[in-house]
Amino acid sequence: MHATGDWPGAVADFLERNLPALDDGSGWQDMAVTACQIGCEALVALGRADATGWGASRRAAPRRPAMPPRWDDLCVAVLWLARQQGQLAYRLPDGSPQPERAGDFIIRRIGAPPPPPPNIATAHGLGPALARPELLALLDRLGLVADGAWTPAAEPVLWRVQPGAWGMRIEADPRFRRAVEAAVATLPAGVRAEMDRLVTITDEDVAQAMAAQQARIAEARRTSGPDARIAPARGAEQARRGLEFRAAQDLDRIFFRRWRLDGGWLSGAEAGGALEVFHDPLARQMRLAVTDRLYPALGFLRPARDRKPSSPAPPLR
Repeated sequence: MHATGDWPGAVADFLERNLPALDDGSGWQDMAVTACQIGCEALVALGRADATGWGASRRAAPRRPAMPPRWDDLCVAVLWLARQQGQLAYRLPDGSPQPERAGDFIIRRIGAPPPPPPNIATAHGLGPALARPELLALLDRLGLVADGAWTPAAEPVLWRVQPGAWGMRIEADPRFRRAVEAAVATLPAGVRAEMDRLVTITDEDVAQAMAAQQARIAEARRTSGPDARIAPARGAEQARRGLEFRAAQDLDRIFFRRWRLDGGWLSGAEAGGALEVFHDPLARQMRLAVTDRLYPALGFLRPARDRKPSSPAPPLR
């Protein structure tokens, strides 16, 4: 990391200006959008806001946190929000924009002016990008960009973003494979116990899930009347699949919270300074690789479809 100056303050300022603000200026809404949710979480961790059910409320007197958030987590928060807000566009290897799509069709805008060229050059395994001036200055301060190109420090951060335009194949990288070996070899006993508990789904668990659903259905009929349309109760197999799906999600959260590429497993104290960057693709790839090693017989831990395609970011003009 080669961040300069008051980079935590610069990150907080950027988040404040770019998160969806309430009309009265009292806080920011997360809009149930991952980039905005992480941005609000970062503002709280930076001491600028308090967490709410809808985002973050501005603190009248900002306070310096006892444990500052991790630099890499804040970098990811900035990159995700910048892309979501149209301040950053990742380009194809030749520097051209990703084609806009509508379903299976590529959209071509007749008469549109040529897009501006990238202002962040390919370097260290990372592709080109176009950033607006405000963001470019912040990326430079964070040590992610220097002399118009990505820095070595940016590579592990962008592994956690994995822009679709770059066609990154992280799992094939020898460094990822070595990290898998290290994660398995140094797995803390407490984390292993939690993982073992999550993947153990008994017949009793299934029966309890079915009973809980029957109780919810009965309550819905009681409050909604006899003519209400209520989904029928699930069978045992469906209930088990639901528990398996939840177990896989809970395993992901362990890695979002407790594992980082540069440091491996975080201690409890170190995890206190980490943002829970949910949907972190690198952490999820590591979770899949580790659980493949630990529980090879449990096929439900590697779903056929790892994640849904994301909606395209707004174009950078």
